[in-house]
Amino acid sequence: MTTVERLGGAFSTAVVSVVLVIGVGLVLALALPAITFVLVAVIAAVVFAYSLLAGAVGAYDLTKPLGWLCLVIDCTWSLANTIFGAIIGGLVYLIFGNPSTTASKGQNWVSYSPRSSTGFGNSVLQTLGPVNLGGAGQHERMHLLQARIFGPLYLPLFAVSYIVTALVQILFTLILGLALKAAHVRTSACLRPPSASAVSGFFGWIYYATPFEVWAYASGNP
Repeated sequence: MTTVERLGGAFSTAVVSVVLVIGVGLVLALALPAITFVLVAVIAAVVFAYSLLAGAVGAYDLTKPLGWLCLVIDCTWSLANTIFGAIIGGLVYLIFGNPSTTASKGQNWVSYSPRSSTGFGNSVLQTLGPVNLGGAGQHERMHLLQARIFGPLYLPLFAVSYIVTALVQILFTLILGLALKAAHVRTSACLRPPSASAVSGFFGWIYYATPFEVWAYASGNP
């Protein structure tokens, strides 16, 4: 991809994204007085920055219907996830890697590749909205699809599921787990995730048992 093509892709993606976001923002601002035009401008600025990057790496192929569909969803129904990924994912992932054209082009997400063969960025695969670290297989792609399916409900549902599984883990460990371990029925007081889980230990079960992770693991390898 030449520099001219990168600039053209970045500009066209940014323009489409901002138009979509402003349109959604104006509708919400008119319908909900609490949503101010200043907030709409801030959101548009964040999405503009994200879409410039997405366009530069060719994330959305706007010559194909799927590219348009994903871009429209990410800037409307899944806008909250796009903002979350752009702010949190963009800042955090930039510490460990660089935006990768190879991993992003035509993939309908912005993927960061780790800078070295060792370290956090290489050992962890993670996806926040349409922003990814480490590239991935079907597992991470499923998180991207989940965000687009559930839209504004995705992040709240994810948070609630973590709270629920954390409470189950804590209550089991304190009420039943310790007694079973003392009776030598179990080797550990807490619930343990299966070996397929990317996270082990006490937190590993909390992570693995959330519905979105169960779904993602069932879909394929990370």
